[in-house]
Amino acid sequence: MLNKLQKWATGRNVLVLIILDVLFMVGVMPYMQLLMALATNQHPQPIDLCIPTWTPAQGFALIESYGDAGRAMYRNIELTADTVYPLVYGFAFALLITFLIRKIAPSNKWMPYLALLPLLGMLFDYLENISILILLSYYPQKIVGVAYFGGVATFCKWVFLFSGLGIVLVGLIAWAVSGLRKR
Repeated sequence: MLNKLQKWATGRNVLVLIILDVLFMVGVMPYMQLLMALATNQHPQPIDLCIPTWTPAQGFALIESYGDAGRAMYRNIELTADTVYPLVYGFAFALLITFLIRKIAPSNKWMPYLALLPLLGMLFDYLENISILILLSYYPQKIVGVAYFGGVATFCKWVFLFSGLGIVLVGLIAWAVSGLRKR
């Protein structure tokens, strides 16, 4: 996988994926939240945006608060936009980390593994989404084991994504500093 990331981590690919990520963050996902608000006549808290995690009781309360139309809309969002978005941000940040490491520490042997953090975040996002889909689909039945698993997946998603974001920030600063030193 690291070899593929090295091959794909061109400036153009990183830029395209970062632009797609921004479009999802400021356009697609807020639009999905608007659709959810219209379906529920409220501004609901999506389960997958609970930071750092959620308990089964919190998840069940949120699912109940959405109503039938909100639950149907949330399922549709999970099956459409939230199927594509993790791929976009996971690879955007993995390629960006790979690109930055190549710029600041090209001979380092272990640093390229840091690019796997956003991909692990993406994996846990998908596990979280599957859990949420199961809970939404089986409502009003409360499958506690799935809810616990979903909360753990949410926690792991945020740990890996925030770790990846921290690495990106440190990498950008290190790249800028090394660029200034060359002047």
